[in-house]
Amino acid sequence: MSSTINPSVTDAELAQSFKAPSLWSLIVSLWPSILLNGVCVIVVYQLVKHFTSASDVTALALSAVPALIGTIFTLIRQRSVDVLGAFTLITIVLSIGLTFMTGDAKLFLIRESMLTVLFGVICLISLLFPKPIWFYIIGYFTVGNNQEQMLAYEAAWKFRSFRGYIRTVTILWGVLYTIEFLIRLTMIYTLTISQVLVFSSIIFYVLTILASVLTFRLGARLRKRSTQNNAPQTRAETEKS
Repeated sequence: MSSTINPSVTDAELAQSFKAPSLWSLIVSLWPSILLNGVCVIVVYQLVKHFTSASDVTALALSAVPALIGTIFTLIRQRSVDVLGAFTLITIVLSIGLTFMTGDAKLFLIRESMLTVLFGVICLISLLFPKPIWFYIIGYFTVGNNQEQMLAYEAAWKFRSFRGYIRTVTILWGVLYTIEFLIRLTMIYTLTISQVLVFSSIIFYVLTILASVLTFRLGARLRKRSTQNNAPQTRAETEKS
């Protein structure tokens, strides 16, 4: 890794000890969300519309019940309230309330994209700060409370290539999730509710998996390049000792 703030050999060794999670584990972790926020929403809406005379607003509100229960269950299981879980819960409740108050089903359909567009905008704005939000997100999911990994992660930030990787990933997620919101908004005003439920879920998870794959691919390429660059330096230090 090349640098601009003169990281030491120790920093390089620490950065090399940083262990990234596997792409497969991340994709597998998406399945509960796909089932609750994708499949269940479509199935419940279709069943309610087919077997009852409920309005679109009522059917959409009922389709959110599995996601609502899932979010509450997750918060109880974790025994703590994280920002994402709390925001998801509030978004679901508010969207159901506003949908019933206004009678406008479009408000409910925009619900999920409220999360994605907010996250996308936060990503892009965070580029103005010394450390973009994805530095903290990757650190949260990879480091946890492991002190050694925390030191390795902080050491990696001293390298220009790693900082470039973090900023690239931040731009990637910010742009893709902003695009997802614009696509969903267009579909809401041009397609039927059933079509929006199907296509919006497909587009959201395809973009999420695409962004995840690119994030891991870029990270793997960075690690490979840094290993190759640091190998001669490591050998030189070994010969000196």
